[in-house]
Amino acid sequence: MPLSFMHMQTLIHSSFIVHTSVGTVELRLLEAAEIDRPGLPAGYRAPMVLIFSAPSSPILAQDNYYFDHPKLGRHFWSVAPVLPPEKQPVTVNNEPLSFYQVLFN
Repeated sequence: MPLSFMHMQTLIHSSFIVHTSVGTVELRLLEAAEIDRPGLPAGYRAPMVLIFSAPSSPILAQDNYYFDHPKLGRHFWSVAPVLPPEKQPVTVNNEPLSFYQVLFN
C-alpha cells in the first residue's frame, strides 16, 4: 500500500512499534508534513517527513528499522534522530523524550 500524506495525517498521535536490536520501542507519530518540491512531475508523490517521539531510552541510532502499525502493517523505514519540535509534547510524568524523523523523497 503506497503511503500518502493524507493517510499519514489520519495517524497522528498513534503508536508505532519499532523493532530494534534491544527489543521493541513504541514511537508516537507527532507530525506529518509535505515538503514543497517545485517542478515535481504529476503522478509523483510529494516528499514528506514524519516526526516521532519516543522514550529517552533506548536511544535509536540513525538506521533502518521495521515499523509495525495496526492500520499500515509492517514497513522498513530509515530513521534519524532530530532536535525536539518547537511545541514539545508534555508527558504524563514529565519524562524526557527523544525525537526521530522518517523522510520520504
